[in-house]
Amino acid sequence: MVCVFQIIGKKDSGKTTIIERLIPKLKDQGYLVGIIKHSHHVIDDENKDTFKFRKAGGDLVFFASNDCALFFDCNNMKFIHLIPVDIILVEGFKDLNLGYKIETKGINDVDKIVSEVLDKAKECNEKMNLEIDGKRANKNLVTLFIFKLMKDYNIKEIKIAD
Repeated sequence: MVCVFQIIGKKDSGKTTIIERLIPKLKDQGYLVGIIKHSHHVIDDENKDTFKFRKAGGDLVFFASNDCALFFDCNNMKFIHLIPVDIILVEGFKDLNLGYKIETKGINDVDKIVSEVLDKAKECNEKMNLEIDGKRANKNLVTLFIFKLMKDYNIKEIKIAD
């Protein structure tokens, strides 16, 4: 089960504040947290090599410097359920249904929405039971990715033969 919370609202309505407050609270509860941010700004200019690589057919293009950025086809958001985290917080993409969608009308909604997401995150993650060799497994980036991939393709078991 992937827990995606989509925070939508107009500019300056508290979307970023909500996510900023949620991240440390979710981390304190032991969750792995991913964030997807929608922007109206062009971040992969057509004159850049990364744009050319994507246009040539690259499915994923990593741009690495002191920071790291990942470019992909934003018209296809079906991949997000495979991101190896417990909770995905999405800011924006109001026209897409990516998960549990919550609209903020203004800064006065922040505390209520933070509380609502924390409650829903607990419910959602209680449904995720990850076992390896019949024992409850610790969740990390690798085990969550494998779990989500197997669930997506309806794979019940994988055996490794020597």
